[in-house]
Amino acid sequence: MASGAERKALRKLQPGLPAAWYRDPAHHDRELEAFWYSGWIAAIREEEIAAAGDWRVVRVGTQSIVLARGEDGALRAFHNTCRHRGSILCTKESGRFERNRIVCPYHSWTYDLEGTLIATPRRMETPDFDKADFPLHTVAVDSWGGFVFVRLEGKRKLELGGMPDRFRNHRFHNLRIGKRIVADVKANWKLLAENFSECFHCPPVHPELCRVVTAYREAGAWGLRGAETIPEYKAGARTLTPDGSARIPPFKGLGAKDRETLYVPWMLPPNLFLNVQPDYVNSHMMFPTGPESVRIVYDWLFEPAHMPRGKDLNHYTALWERTNAQDARNCEWQQQGLQSRAFLHGVYVPQEFDCHRFARWIRKGLRRAPAD
Repeated sequence: MASGAERKALRKLQPGLPAAWYRDPAHHDRELEAFWYSGWIAAIREEEIAAAGDWRVVRVGTQSIVLARGEDGALRAFHNTCRHRGSILCTKESGRFERNRIVCPYHSWTYDLEGTLIATPRRMETPDFDKADFPLHTVAVDSWGGFVFVRLEGKRKLELGGMPDRFRNHRFHNLRIGKRIVADVKANWKLLAENFSECFHCPPVHPELCRVVTAYREAGAWGLRGAETIPEYKAGARTLTPDGSARIPPFKGLGAKDRETLYVPWMLPPNLFLNVQPDYVNSHMMFPTGPESVRIVYDWLFEPAHMPRGKDLNHYTALWERTNAQDARNCEWQQQGLQSRAFLHGVYVPQEFDCHRFARWIRKGLRRAPAD
């Protein structure tokens, strides 16, 4: 699913998802099973666990997962749970395992970086105990473009749709984090996804963005009703910054068309959103923390050779910092409004075709999910 991949307006109003689906705890649990535990979830950037023994904890719904780099260089993921009596293993967000050993803080059961139990200190020996029977519970892990993905259930291979082909020349795997913001937003995860999928809200909410992406002044109708004569970007703009100016060169290897395409939005549901410019990427990794809350990790990614610093970095982060904060605020307002007992569901207008597509994806996924 890619936002803006098909500019085809809806021919009539379409009903939105039931309002209760954005707030009901029981339904939230159903969605965790259908989408978050059964699908691939973008978790971290590879650079966050670059060396052997590096680890990072990611929480998906109620599940805590440890991602680690092995001595063989391989990425591995485990449930953050000791096989002894269930204590969490890693009590912080990140670190490096001392002597490349994973040690439970409760009774000191010790595992290697492959998750094998290698020691149970102070345990009295019994004839029925075999360390080989108690490895850490593994989680499927894979990577693409520098993004590390995890999958809690199922054995299906990582599927990324058209994303690898579309951004092959951008070489996301070479990019590094220039700035990170972590934000807790009091809104259901689907509201953030729908917000990313449309620009009907852009003129009143994002005046700064509309000054650079001038097509957005049409509220998402650009290209849908003969508006192709309207300039898509501000005259002279070279990337998405407050004034459209660039201070670093485009990504190495981009062709002329990609250099001239100043903005490509892309969504890989349920949790990875990309704002792709010719010289940097603003990525969002979203994690539900409850029926009415999410945590979003915003990263600004650059080529290491052209990593902006100081005022230049601020120049590159300012527009999306402002835009992302505006979106979070409006989604929180929407979450508050959805508490109304009178509001049963919203409607999608013609230019909200990608919201409608997302809603169909939700309904289809819920139909496939086993009933409780």
